[in-house]
Amino acid sequence: MDEEILKFLKEKIKNLSDSSGCYLWKNKSNDVIYVGKALRLSDRIRSYLNPNISDLKTLSLQGEIHDLDWIATHTEEEALILEDNLIKRYNPKFNIRLKDDKRYPLICVSTDEPYPMVYLTRRMKADKKKYFGPYTDVKAARDLLDTIHKVFPIRKTPLKLPLAKPARPCLNFHIKRCLGPCQGNISVEEYSVIVDQIVKFLEGKKESLLAELRTRMNYHSEKMEFERAMIYRDMIDNIQTIQKRQTVINQAGGDEDIISYAKREDEGQIVILEVRDGRMEGKKSFPLNGLRLSSDEEVFVSFLKLYYLHANFIPTSIVLPLNVKKDIQVLMDLLAKNIGFKPKLKFPGAGEKRSLLGLATKNAEMNLTERLLATKLRDQTTALKELKENLKLKDIPNIIECYDISHFQGSSPVASGVMFVDGKPYKAGYRRYIMKSYEGINDPGMMHEVIARRLQRIINEGETLPDLIIIDGGEVQLARATEAALALDLPDLPMIGLAKKREEIYFPGNKNPYKFDINSPSMRLLRQLRDEAHRFGVSFHRERRNKATLRTALDNIEDIGIQRKKTILKFLAGRKKLAKASLEELKQIPGIGDKLALKIFENLNVKL
Repeated sequence: MDEEILKFLKEKIKNLSDSSGCYLWKNKSNDVIYVGKALRLSDRIRSYLNPNISDLKTLSLQGEIHDLDWIATHTEEEALILEDNLIKRYNPKFNIRLKDDKRYPLICVSTDEPYPMVYLTRRMKADKKKYFGPYTDVKAARDLLDTIHKVFPIRKTPLKLPLAKPARPCLNFHIKRCLGPCQGNISVEEYSVIVDQIVKFLEGKKESLLAELRTRMNYHSEKMEFERAMIYRDMIDNIQTIQKRQTVINQAGGDEDIISYAKREDEGQIVILEVRDGRMEGKKSFPLNGLRLSSDEEVFVSFLKLYYLHANFIPTSIVLPLNVKKDIQVLMDLLAKNIGFKPKLKFPGAGEKRSLLGLATKNAEMNLTERLLATKLRDQTTALKELKENLKLKDIPNIIECYDISHFQGSSPVASGVMFVDGKPYKAGYRRYIMKSYEGINDPGMMHEVIARRLQRIINEGETLPDLIIIDGGEVQLARATEAALALDLPDLPMIGLAKKREEIYFPGNKNPYKFDINSPSMRLLRQLRDEAHRFGVSFHRERRNKATLRTALDNIEDIGIQRKKTILKFLAGRKKLAKASLEELKQIPGIGDKLALKIFENLNVKL
């Protein structure tokens, strides 16, 4: 953190109170980059200004801090709610965030009207309706809604009921999927009983729901109201059929959320296995980002706050793989006030519950893999389309080759070429070249040679020309590469240079580079090609240099002739193991005594 900024911030918080609240760190552009809450604002904010802090996330945050704002609250519980709202509002880069949570559907029960409907929505409003979800699997949400409409005879047609005059009933009434409130066939009171049953069904309370349905079926049967009794009988049969397909987790019943997650770099996936009345009711999966510098404990604490502050149903138990009880105490106290009980937190180390956590982890890994693959495929398609537009190409560049020169102060120069097909590495198209025409430091000349050799081979063997060639370098390297293409009568072969320092793109014959959004899919693909060519080239150069060094190391040692050299290399299974050979290993080689082994060891360590 800059000393002037540190001084400015320390001056700014001199009179900061000890009250609870939220703090907002900002960068140079005045964007909010982190939101946090604290029981004592002054203590928490000052902890970020410690220059000796070792936490990687805080160190990264310190590097971008330019300003600070805060909001005081009466209690820490108020700060918790405010923190949640601020994270959703600003989407800060250093906070763990639920990705694209607005796109997930919810099931709404419109309990703010006399004859409620049940339908899917993607927006939760501050009204008197009841919302269930979000459901991360859209198909599963639609299937659940379809099941509700089959099991419970409620209306599906949007009308403002009750009507002044009875309406003609729709098909659902005739197939016994609706009790016909549009005709006035059912009272508001009796209809509300069915709505309450739907709510229980959505909450997973099927056992208590079945007991209630049996009671009502018997009641109508005793009153000789057989049509009503048959409606409840059919509801019971349908619910029992659903139950048979659900795995029994706990014979004693009970409601639990079993939560685990998977993480890869900045991306993560949380999975909740929902157990209701002892049965596996379903699965919810939530993508997260902003995890790169976050600990597992921080991931769970952040998610629990993001999820349970807005959950429409809270189970009696929450099962987690890590003990974060202390960190979410405020959340648990707030939930206790809102719902009348405090969920029990469980952190099993073994047994059935630990096995269920393993199942949740497996689901999270699978969901994360599926999402990342889908994202990668989407990005590859977008990247290729962007390249066509940005580089003014005639066609989408499905075959791209990238070339790099590698040497150490001019010694052992090599070149590497990598090929990507449809945005993915195609290893069969990778090429390695030992420079023949140039020695010393002459990257442009070497680039001319390698492009000339590659294009000549394509012509000689009748191969397909690439849609785009990328040169790792600037204007000069690109100019020499295009000279090679022109000499072979290939003036229209698309070719660009990609400079390392500023990620600038050079076009043939143009001294002024172009800059595109460095975080765009097309630029990410170009960097991936350039980095892969560099990696491939460096590994080849290192391999050649080590071979030469080892050969020289053995050649310079007296008493080692051709036969002994072969024996040494054969015993150590090649030069790679020779480079790492210990003194004891060298002594075990047939025909090598202690003195010669020591001489070899010392010579190798000096040379390498």
